[in-house]
Amino acid sequence: MGLRTIADHIMDIVQNSLNAGASKIILTIEQNKNWFCFQVEDNGKGMDQEQLFRIFDPFYTTRDPRIRRVGLGLPFLKQAAEATGGSVQIKSTKGVGTTVKACFDTSHVDCQEIGELSDSISTLLISSNDVELIVCRSKDGRVYTVSNIELKELLKDLSSPFAIKLVYQAIEELEKSIIEEVP
Repeated sequence: MGLRTIADHIMDIVQNSLNAGASKIILTIEQNKNWFCFQVEDNGKGMDQEQLFRIFDPFYTTRDPRIRRVGLGLPFLKQAAEATGGSVQIKSTKGVGTTVKACFDTSHVDCQEIGELSDSISTLLISSNDVELIVCRSKDGRVYTVSNIELKELLKDLSSPFAIKLVYQAIEELEKSIIEEVP
């Protein structure tokens, strides 16, 4: 499955939103000294109460069974968050959308590495195509917000090698600006 870092979980949950037919996704990432939380909110097809009840069951999936997916992403996310004393919460309404929020105690010995967050954010912004993706990132009061719609307005074609390089560089710089310790 490859969900070795928190960034991998973020990619998986956003991919779920894309697969659910969302046209707008808001990814919020908040971090402080001991906690890392992310929330993915979408306007996809949503889930009914029966689906919500089973969503953390290993091997349960709402996707077409002909597609090679095994339904382990959410159970792995829940296990990883709870191992640190954190949690995963899911709210969903059929036909309206879904919100997934996960929090990790990063000071806990069992917490996964955060991973290459700037690479994950850049990849999501570039590859979200016809979906509006807004990323709101904060750490200890420092914040940045970026959307693929804004990037498309500036760079026109996000699939060009030049645009891809610029997006990766820009997100890397934004991440550095909120991660670096203030003297």
